[in-house]
Amino acid sequence: MGRDFGIFSFFAVVVSAAGFFFGGFQYSFLILLSVMAIEFISTSLKESLLHQLSPKRLFARLVKKIVTLALVSVCHFFDQLLYTEGAIRNLAIMFYILYESVQIVITASSLGIPVPQVLVDLLDTLKNKFKRKP
Repeated sequence: MGRDFGIFSFFAVVVSAAGFFFGGFQYSFLILLSVMAIEFISTSLKESLLHQLSPKRLFARLVKKIVTLALVSVCHFFDQLLYTEGAIRNLAIMFYILYESVQIVITASSLGIPVPQVLVDLLDTLKNKFKRKP
């Protein structure tokens, strides 16, 4: 029972921390984590194929992912302070899902992998919606 209790306690602490820092594990957040992992792996594999992979680049990319998650956490905190029921956090998550998706498409294109036009059009449409208006 001691070992199982330790595993369940650790899991409970991780889930509680995720709830506090990110507002829980809703589908949008899980999708963001998945897309971030896909982008990290695909870019690393591309750099490996092109003999450009280095520990420094890998670490820099990992730091960017962690800072992205920190920004999502800050957005969740603002949601809590302003009583916006997750609107700010969800907008940030959608922005970063779009950003990571664009990076995956760019990586695929640079490797010569054909990208379906419907995906390119969808990403362009979404990118235009998130552009800042002067």
